[in-house]
Amino acid sequence: MIYLKWTSAELATLREDALYTEIDEDGWVQREVAVTPEGAISHQAVPSLEQPGWFGLSRLAMPMLESNITQVEFERVWRLGD
Repeated sequence: MIYLKWTSAELATLREDALYTEIDEDGWVQREVAVTPEGAISHQAVPSLEQPGWFGLSRLAMPMLESNITQVEFERVWRLGD
């Protein structure tokens, strides 16, 4: 899996402080979670089993598939929404 943290500097339409995504080796977004500037979860999504990557960024291009955060950091943020 590949783990990315996006900010409004990378995504001009991002209203939250950060968007964290978990992406499989084929480029499909598996999970995503958005965090407000106050640190609260504003959005948390898991794609359907029938159509992976149906939400958010969908499928990313192969050159973009390099983690900029660790799995541990992603899981820490993900658990905030539980």
